[in-house]
Amino acid sequence: MCRIYGCFGGERAGPGVLEAVAAAMYPGGPDEQTVLRSGGWALGTNRLAVQGIDSGRQPFRHGPLTCVFNGEIYNHRQLRAELAAHGYTFDGDCDGNVLLPLYELHGDAFTSRLEGMFALALVDEREEPALKLFTDHAGMKSLYYYVSADGRRLRFASELRALSLFPDFPGELDPLAVDRYLGGKAVWGPGTVHPRVRTLEPGSALRFADGRTTLTRTPLAPAEPDWPGGEPTVAAAAALLDELLRTEVGLMLDADVPVCVVTSGGLDSSYTTALAAHLVPEVASFNIAYRGDWPADERHHAAEVARHCGTEHHQVLLDPAGFPELVERYVRHLDQPNNAPHGLSTFALFEAVHQAGFKVALTGDGADELFAGYARFVKADRDGAATWHRTYQGTMAAADTAALGRLYTPDYLAHVKDAGGCFGDRSGDELDRRVRSGEHGKLETLLRYDQQERFPYYILRRVDHLSMAHSVEARIPFLQPSVMRLARATPAHVKVAGDAVKAPVAEAARRWVPRSIVERPKQPFTLPVTAMIRPGEALYDMIGDLLLGRDARCRDYVRQDTVQDVFRTQTENPAAHAAELLWSLLVLETWLRARGLTPAPLPERASR
Repeated sequence: MCRIYGCFGGERAGPGVLEAVAAAMYPGGPDEQTVLRSGGWALGTNRLAVQGIDSGRQPFRHGPLTCVFNGEIYNHRQLRAELAAHGYTFDGDCDGNVLLPLYELHGDAFTSRLEGMFALALVDEREEPALKLFTDHAGMKSLYYYVSADGRRLRFASELRALSLFPDFPGELDPLAVDRYLGGKAVWGPGTVHPRVRTLEPGSALRFADGRTTLTRTPLAPAEPDWPGGEPTVAAAAALLDELLRTEVGLMLDADVPVCVVTSGGLDSSYTTALAAHLVPEVASFNIAYRGDWPADERHHAAEVARHCGTEHHQVLLDPAGFPELVERYVRHLDQPNNAPHGLSTFALFEAVHQAGFKVALTGDGADELFAGYARFVKADRDGAATWHRTYQGTMAAADTAALGRLYTPDYLAHVKDAGGCFGDRSGDELDRRVRSGEHGKLETLLRYDQQERFPYYILRRVDHLSMAHSVEARIPFLQPSVMRLARATPAHVKVAGDAVKAPVAEAARRWVPRSIVERPKQPFTLPVTAMIRPGEALYDMIGDLLLGRDARCRDYVRQDTVQDVFRTQTENPAAHAAELLWSLLVLETWLRARGLTPAPLPERASR
């Protein structure tokens, strides 16, 4: 696991630039920092040594091929054996050693052979020198890039704040990013908060040579499961899923450093914990909760799972009185605003994992998005109203379009409308268009839309950045290609069986986790902000000071009187909708301050 960066084309970066870019990502790779400069390009890494510790020095080189790599290749032993049969030899056991030989044999299609997570950059000088960037199909590892204004140079980095240290970085903020953030709870890719900066989408390959950029996306190869009993049922899907997950978890437990599991107390992480405990002895589990008596406290469920599985359980407790300082530290590691309240908990949890001496943590992310674990999927699937897509998109926003219309200043609202309307409406309309195309059923379309458009940027960017902020590699069994293929081959009526969501996952977990965990109502892992944003609590005071102050940085975009009304509502009658909007604005305001930014002026509108 590493952080990677580099540049290609034109003049190389000046003295000290690459070192500054690397330093900005130091926590993601504290074990070794290397950079290779050659002619018109440079590739660099910060290494978090996890596999093949003595033999994994980057950049990797093989004749005229050079690459840097962020991620883990879990099937590297199998690939190494296959490559040895072709005459390749290897020094050591680093997973990244297989990348260039595999690329030499298969070209760009080599990524289809990889089981793991990755963002990698490769320079191929065999013919026309070219830079190539690749990402895994789930989009687990981030990679940001931009092309210089003259089109001659491409710069890239694993983190946006590091990329911004290149002298020609196009750092102007996109005013519409505020609407995209509030309408999607995060800035969905491939665009970013900077109009000329992009993020490489899941399953993508980018080629840059002689000032020309070519971008392609490779679909995940379909699966044809050999269903036990001959047809897809909940039991058959559960049996195949369990077999795959045991294999994937086993591969992920293979590391040259200590590995632990994150146990929220929910079904998916409990299942992952149980499989890990079954496969190796003395697994450590981690859970996070908050001092005091708060709603949605799952620590007793996590403790029950730990006792059942026999893990060495670590209970992390946060004091809400310290949240203002924690919010500021947490937001500094968000490349772009992200409103998930439990991001704060995730940040603190990985900090505790690091302090306990672990470099790798398994998580249960992805099962809900693959197997329809959220009630919003089912509700939208069964909603026959003409405006179902607008209603659905509202559930993925900090506030629905009507509420945002009341929140935005008149000038900003006019700007949003001139640009084509609110992000929430536009994305909802796009979802409706995909459903009407008839390529997949409605539920499967909902799931694939989420996997492609929302999940990588709202959840996976958060997992990646907040784990690497503490030098921890997060591994995600549910997002391996084998599991993703099975999920896409599983019919909707199997994923949602009657009123049972995520039915194959629950059925597969029954043999591993307590019945009370399998059958209890779904409870999202979150920070109880509704209860924590009220008079007398530290978050309440922080929000009042930042959002209602004269120096609030987003005043040109959101009406202060509306923010005051929402704050008053939350003060007098705490409610989830008011709390989430206030939290979202707090993250935005804190992010702008942490970056030393002020939203760009709105373009002047022609007189009407």
